[in-house]
Amino acid sequence: MKYFISDLIVGISHFSEFADWIDSQHQSDFGIEFTAFTHDKDYWERLSHKVPQMACPMTFHGPYINIEATSPLDSKEHDWLMESYNRVFALAAPNGVRHIVFHYSQLQFNEDEIPSKQKNAYAVMRDLTKLAKRYGVNCVIENLCRQKHKTHLFTNEEYFDIFQNIPDAVSLIDIGHANVNKLDIEKFLYEYGKRVKGFHVHNNDGITDQHKDYHKGTADIRQIMHWVGKYTNDADIVIEYEPHEKLTHSELIDEIKELKGWVEEGIG
Repeated sequence: MKYFISDLIVGISHFSEFADWIDSQHQSDFGIEFTAFTHDKDYWERLSHKVPQMACPMTFHGPYINIEATSPLDSKEHDWLMESYNRVFALAAPNGVRHIVFHYSQLQFNEDEIPSKQKNAYAVMRDLTKLAKRYGVNCVIENLCRQKHKTHLFTNEEYFDIFQNIPDAVSLIDIGHANVNKLDIEKFLYEYGKRVKGFHVHNNDGITDQHKDYHKGTADIRQIMHWVGKYTNDADIVIEYEPHEKLTHSELIDEIKELKGWVEEGIG
């Protein structure tokens, strides 16, 4: 297993300094998850310059601003999504990036829209899975959080089905989203654990997606880390907090050590 902290905690204005701090730790199993935005030309250029300088392990969160996988397949929006992920995969592949996170939708829908929107998302997931294989990278499909209004694109059961229907697809389990959605994490790992390449670790009240410190919420993170150790193989464990979580560098290091200890309890 390798352990990461998402640069979400510092925001895009400070990602470079945060990356420098993580790199300075010189730990072969500790690294950073970069947010690989493509919509901002200046940001993309800075990221493209930074990534090859890094010695620590890296993962990417794929682009999700101005990106929508349920868009019509003959639309400019679809073309931009595919162009964006080509760029991201091309940056990831030669730099040893361990996974790239994909969101199958940023939207919410009326019930009658769901079949056509799912069809479009499936086409994108199949195409990105094939494209990732050609680049030699892992494009991981994240379980997303249900929406407050209207209808979520995939139910928990339909999230399971993605990996039945796309045999080469790989997964990232977002623990905070699973806590809100009541996704049965142990069942998913029992069935698909070897295809789970990463986890986003954060917590919430079980009602809304809050991206809090994993000690602050209703999800039993220690138990979940035991399942990670039991069912998965060389997965990436990524702390993913929003900037409202004001942890010091020392506190973040302590959390990484704690998560590592819990995973090792599960392996043992």
